Amino acid sequence: MTDNTGIRTVVFGLDGATLNCIRPMVKAGLLPNTARLMNEGCWGELRSTIHPITPQAWTTFLTGKNAGQHGIYDFTRRRAGTYELEFINASKRQAESVLSIMSRQGKRAGAIAVPFTFPPESIENGFMLSGLDSPAEDARAVAPAELYTELKEKFEAYYIHLGSPVGRKNDPEALWADMAREDENRTQISLHLMQTRPCDLFMTVYNNVDRIQHNDYDLEAEAALEAGEMPQSGHLVEAYKHADKQLGRILEALPPDTVVLIISDHGAGPIRKVFHLNNWLEREGLLTFRGEGRSVSAVRSSRELAKRLLPRWMKNFIKTRLGRMQAKIESFVFLSRIDWSRTQAYGLGMYGNIHINLAGREPQGTVKPGQEYEQLRDRIAEGIMALKDPDTGEPAVERVWRREELYDGPLMEVAPDLLIGWKDYAYYASVASDSGTDTIFSGHGKIDSSDFTHVGTHRLAGTIVAWGPHIKKGRINDARLLDLAPTMLYLADLPIPEDMNGRVLEGLFDEEFLKSKPPRYEGTTRAISGEEFAYSDDEAKGVEERLKGLGYI
Repeated sequence: MTDNTGIRTVVFGLDGATLNCIRPMVKAGLLPNTARLMNEGCWGELRSTIHPITPQAWTTFLTGKNAGQHGIYDFTRRRAGTYELEFINASKRQAESVLSIMSRQGKRAGAIAVPFTFPPESIENGFMLSGLDSPAEDARAVAPAELYTELKEKFEAYYIHLGSPVGRKNDPEALWADMAREDENRTQISLHLMQTRPCDLFMTVYNNVDRIQHNDYDLEAEAALEAGEMPQSGHLVEAYKHADKQLGRILEALPPDTVVLIISDHGAGPIRKVFHLNNWLEREGLLTFRGEGRSVSAVRSSRELAKRLLPRWMKNFIKTRLGRMQAKIESFVFLSRIDWSRTQAYGLGMYGNIHINLAGREPQGTVKPGQEYEQLRDRIAEGIMALKDPDTGEPAVERVWRREELYDGPLMEVAPDLLIGWKDYAYYASVASDSGTDTIFSGHGKIDSSDFTHVGTHRLAGTIVAWGPHIKKGRINDARLLDLAPTMLYLADLPIPEDMNGRVLEGLFDEEFLKSKPPRYEGTTRAISGEEFAYSDDEAKGVEERLKGLGYI
């Protein structure tokens, strides 16, 4: 039986949305629905995770816990006992979601397209449609399973990632048409489920603001926005306007006395330089490559050429028949060029994650635990802190974190040993390397095999807008993504588990309401004991293509 106490909450997730874009667009009258909620409610910056990366950020949003407790740090992780990589999905998460917590306490909960929710949870009182880590847009992405048939019959498809630059020549209009079609599909399904399966907590996430920002949020767009002007090229403004239109349709369908939360998992801004982390480690004598650069470059060039030029039927044939070979090629390109017997440290991830080749942990570890490990971390941190932007001569790094400075919990041991805190997160770390080059900083690259230039990346400052009963008007300061799960439980009139790291965002609420209903912290979350889902080679390839299309790997 559903518990009828508490306040119904709708979360409108806008992946990557930044106030640096929203505020000037609101001022220009381009986002009327967002403007209404900001004027009548509470808003501010929402601090993301470190790094502000999609898997860790959305998982922290769902759990109210730091990565040391939920275990999700990046898109990939090193498979234990090997130097092979595996893609992350929600089965690797080892913390209970707010959806599960609410469901087992009699509340109804539903989620659409929240990233890193595959395999979908079997929520007793609700439903889940998985996000971008789903290997396919089919029944596997939906729980309960019979819901997929219903959506298929009514809407023909559930689009998770319809618009992607992968393999495209520079045709922004066609790309945008696909993204707009995906948004429309997301809204149609959201409205249908809000009506047919009403929830105490309902969340739906739109991804295309983030995708467009990777393509279009460059230094010129940043300068225009800072001057209160609208960028004249690309679809940056159009993406926000289209998202605002979807928000308006959701608002029209809301039942009375509903709290609306607009949230983003991180912010966005231009890439100023690309930093080639493994090249730097090689220059410092900490990493050694094998002499296989030409064959690797040939494999990479052939793959990109095929994705650009082959007809779709042939690409599908290759993907179906040669998926295992493709997966092996990617692994070869990425890590097998490293001579592990002569390597002390290596980089993984998109922002600068440095792993020590530690004896007893890595298969061919060369660095002894204890004093040698700590001295090496000190040496690397000192070298990274000395990095300068080659054009301006200004420091490129604000600080280097040791993992224990950011995370706590039983899963901290799988975290990177060091993490680079870039100045304003305006630098993008690449772990790719071509033999025979010693490039440390470079300009923009392309998004995978497309003609689309990768100009934008993530920032720590995301966005929160809250509107509805008992929400105060004005600004909120010091809001964290980590605090949203506790806040959603508070709105549902449920206690907040004491093992959550987050706390209720009391700054969102009227003082009288807080006095009449103070937050309760009691109990703990439920342990997660499910079997991890391992992608097949073909499924991994599909996830990989989707992430490359976003500019993430």
